[in-house]
Amino acid sequence: MRRVWAAVAAWLGAVVWCGLPLAAYWQLTGRAAEETFERPVAVDGPVKANSGASRRDVALALTWYVPGPVVAPGWDGVVQSVGAAPGRMIASGEVLARVDGVDRLACASASPMARSVALRDKGRDVATLHECLTAAGYDVAVDKDVYGSATKSAVADLAAKTGAASERGEVFDAAWLVFLPEENYWPQTVDLVVGAPAPPAGSALASAAPVLSQAVLADADYLDSVELVQPLAGEAASAGPVASPTEALVAEPGETLIASGVEITLSEDRAGVAADDLEVLQSKVAASSPVVAASLERAANADEYLVPADAVIATADGGTCVLRVEGAALRPVAVEILGNASGNSIAKGDLKAGQKVRIAPEPKDRQCGPG
Repeated sequence: MRRVWAAVAAWLGAVVWCGLPLAAYWQLTGRAAEETFERPVAVDGPVKANSGASRRDVALALTWYVPGPVVAPGWDGVVQSVGAAPGRMIASGEVLARVDGVDRLACASASPMARSVALRDKGRDVATLHECLTAAGYDVAVDKDVYGSATKSAVADLAAKTGAASERGEVFDAAWLVFLPEENYWPQTVDLVVGAPAPPAGSALASAAPVLSQAVLADADYLDSVELVQPLAGEAASAGPVASPTEALVAEPGETLIASGVEITLSEDRAGVAADDLEVLQSKVAASSPVVAASLERAANADEYLVPADAVIATADGGTCVLRVEGAALRPVAVEILGNASGNSIAKGDLKAGQKVRIAPEPKDRQCGPG
């Protein structure tokens, strides 16, 4: 029995003798591995002068309007010539067609003429006549709201040019005008045939193509959130299921808007396209498109720098900073991020080309102090 116990004791001693060094080795190597994992190698990146333009992708949310049709006045006779054509703009004061020997002028006014007017008449129809004469190049402002001598002289001259009979300008026939629903009317169809009888009063002569009435800036993600709901005549186009951008976007000072390869003028509030440039944008996009890709671009300034994007730290209050490397120390420097360029952020702050900033700093260092 003593021999058995002696053998067991010897075996246990051997286990302890061999096991303790192995356990110590495993503990030490585990700590070393843990320390190696917790101590990543610091990586710094350069601050470079910004020599290129900044760009941020955006979208333009578009609103379209389809004007009502152009309808025939109370005319009679045969269509002898047609001045309008699909896809060609009809401007107020232009000849739309020649019917029964008279050139009929297109006129965009507040309302169509309801009756013929004569010398010394007043009222809405005289005001409409004045609008149309002005569009045709005549100055009748002196007559104000009366069919006076200036109106008579203008009507007489216009009648001589268009082939109308006007009794020395003392009478103007409402059928000599064709009412335009819009100042500049873009017809999609024109239903006038040379040699055919003039369409009866009130029938459609032309239908309009959609007109771009508004374009507002939106986040680039808005491009994937809309689908077109086709408008009817006289109604605005809408985008669904999202009817409008969820957040307003405003261009920064110095940014220019580029859409379909051309520069588009921004509105005064810098939140969309200026009214005067809507026609330019319309010519570059498909009719009734609810949204179009665009970009806001700005030229580089001397006080702008490129820093690695992963070096930028965002603060809880919306500010941003980078950690500038100064020997063994890191100094927080407040910066304004103006845009991005090829993996870098375009920053403005107390920086100089050639300096270093810490990339992806450790959590304990990720804080912005005084710049």
